Amino acid sequence: MQEVVDSQDLINTISKLEKLEEEKRELADVTKDAYNEAKSKGYDIKIIKHILKLKKKDKDDLAEEDSLIELYRGAVGI
Repeated sequence: MQEVVDSQDLINTISKLEKLEEEKRELADVTKDAYNEAKSKGYDIKIIKHILKLKKKDKDDLAEEDSLIELYRGAVGI
């Protein structure tokens, strides 16, 4: 049994998704440029990405994670 498809709605949906995909590609290019700019200023990109991940975390969770990292580092002598 075949369902009825609203052609105009499907066309609009596909068009919207195409636009969003294009915007995503453009944003990826802008992001890459920003990382390249940071790198040209001498910043370590790996560390910047790590900082961005840390900024997304809850402060209490981050404090607990930092505490565990220090505990584990001490346990293994680093």
